[in-house]
Amino acid sequence: MVQSKGNRLKWYEYKAKPIKYEIETPIINHKNWLRNFEPVKVEDLAVHSKKIQEVEDWLKNAMQNSSDVLLLSGPVGCGKTATIQTLATKHGIKITEWITPVDIELPSDYGEYEFKEKQSKKFLDFIINAANFTSLLDNNSNKLVLVEDFPNTFMRTPSEFVNVLQQYVNRAKSPIVFICSENNSDSKNTMLNIFTPSLKEQFQIHHIVFNSISTTGLRAALKRTSDIISKKYDSLYNIPTTDLIESVLNSSGGDVRSAILNLHFASLKGINHSLETSIIKENKGKGKTKKKKTTHKFMSLGKDQTVSILHGVGRVLNPKVLSEENGKSKLSHSPEDIVDQFLCNPSSFINFLEENYLPHFSCINDIEKATTALSDSDFLLSEWREKFCQEYGLYIAVAGLMLANKSPISAWNPVRGPKNMNPQYPVCVNAWPRWPVGRLGGVIKAPAPRKPPYTIS
Repeated sequence: MVQSKGNRLKWYEYKAKPIKYEIETPIINHKNWLRNFEPVKVEDLAVHSKKIQEVEDWLKNAMQNSSDVLLLSGPVGCGKTATIQTLATKHGIKITEWITPVDIELPSDYGEYEFKEKQSKKFLDFIINAANFTSLLDNNSNKLVLVEDFPNTFMRTPSEFVNVLQQYVNRAKSPIVFICSENNSDSKNTMLNIFTPSLKEQFQIHHIVFNSISTTGLRAALKRTSDIISKKYDSLYNIPTTDLIESVLNSSGGDVRSAILNLHFASLKGINHSLETSIIKENKGKGKTKKKKTTHKFMSLGKDQTVSILHGVGRVLNPKVLSEENGKSKLSHSPEDIVDQFLCNPSSFINFLEENYLPHFSCINDIEKATTALSDSDFLLSEWREKFCQEYGLYIAVAGLMLANKSPISAWNPVRGPKNMNPQYPVCVNAWPRWPVGRLGGVIKAPAPRKPPYTIS
């Protein structure tokens, strides 16, 4: 193709036009943006009204008694801290919270490490000073000490916490609130290791247990968050739709903090990919006319996916089969996901399955298949020379029980803990002595057993 001289451009006359990338990325200046959606009034809380009333009654009585102790426990994200803070604001109570400092040991000029104060001593001094002294700029006499972050030394030696609590009860002039979140690991569960039944009885600790947030409460909290976004932060977020709120609700698992976190990331401007992970179709209705209801499940970004051992046992022993569009069926909870969640303690999880699987089966043939799967898993778990045998053994037990139970019994069956079966093997001192066997008349007879020369108590 030939160009004329008039249309031909010289290389020095051509100037490339700069490309303008006009992409506006919203910037959140607030370090803790989650505070934008914190409850302001008691009506904004997603917690059950009876739990709120119980905490409020304790607060009113605690302002009169200086040595009252309250323990709040429950799963993560059930509104324990938000309930205390909201009620304290309502009644004009100042909260002072303990946060465990990070100890960094730095050597001195001579290369030696300086002496540092124990964490238990720092903790005791802080909570007593916070309970007894008031700032000169603050005339509020109603004070409350809040402890949610426990020093690690109390987990190693719970007796130190008993001494600290005894001194606080004797010397403090303000009530104290301890908040413990449930943990799947018994070794890291603060409530089980520190707040024993004897300790709660000794110091008369009032214990309030919070449950997971209900679906109604979560929906109200997400609706309130959506209203705040539309009124104040429409430049940073897209207005959440009803389908998006329902998707976040289906995957929150009763955790209001996780639900708001997921709604935050899904509504941010500039998100050009879908965070939806799966679509669940349920058949509802009776008889021949069944309606399919499509439910979207949202990918959880801020919640620990590790389920408790009771939920895991329920998922295995009550398998739910979902039908897909192509006519195939699949399990609502895949065995691979359950294995990944309980791979750290496979023997404990299988012990729970072996103790509770029989009441959930209705056919003897299904029980035979389940028993075979459990036997094979026990055989693989006993093989200690290869690590992958633990994973294979757990998978055989989980998948074998879920696939063998063709018609599970739809009834409420309580989960029983496994029995402590400690096999005792005989040792040499406990074994009976062997005596020669005589032959009398062609019949082998053994002499009467003799008592051992000594006994082991």
